[in-house]
Amino acid sequence: MSVVISPSILNCDFGHLADELAKISNADFAHVDVMDNHFVPNLSFGVGVLSQVKRATGLPVDVHLMVSNPEECVPWYLDAGADVVSFHWEAQTHARRLVSLIHEAGAKAAVALNPATPVSCLEELVDELDMVLVMTVNPGFGGQGFIEGSLAKLRRLKALC
Repeated sequence: MSVVISPSILNCDFGHLADELAKISNADFAHVDVMDNHFVPNLSFGVGVLSQVKRATGLPVDVHLMVSNPEECVPWYLDAGADVVSFHWEAQTHARRLVSLIHEAGAKAAVALNPATPVSCLEELVDELDMVLVMTVNPGFGGQGFIEGSLAKLRRLKALC
């Protein structure tokens, strides 16, 4: 089993974005957390930031959409060059349709699960996913404490896969 490293740019110095991205150039992905202040109580980046990240690094970009309307937003981020798009299970209406849309654009599709969402929700979809993001904190803010039950959840996900 391989480990994939995808550092978030959430706390980088945006006045020096290219320099910040150069510091993580040996990672597998650059992770962009998109928050809409609806699905989560915080606001972060939009498509413009993704475009700047794509210009400043050769790393593939992993976009984590913490938004209440992923069906509307996914195409924007695909058009801006996202290499991986993660949408929250809890926010979507038609997961299989979103996964197909992402794959048709040539990107990898991932589902993010909030801490209270059971892995079993993915039983009918897991074979179509490239990744699953198991949230080990409640989405929306950095610096939270790790939720210990996440380890058992990861074991259940591994068994499902």
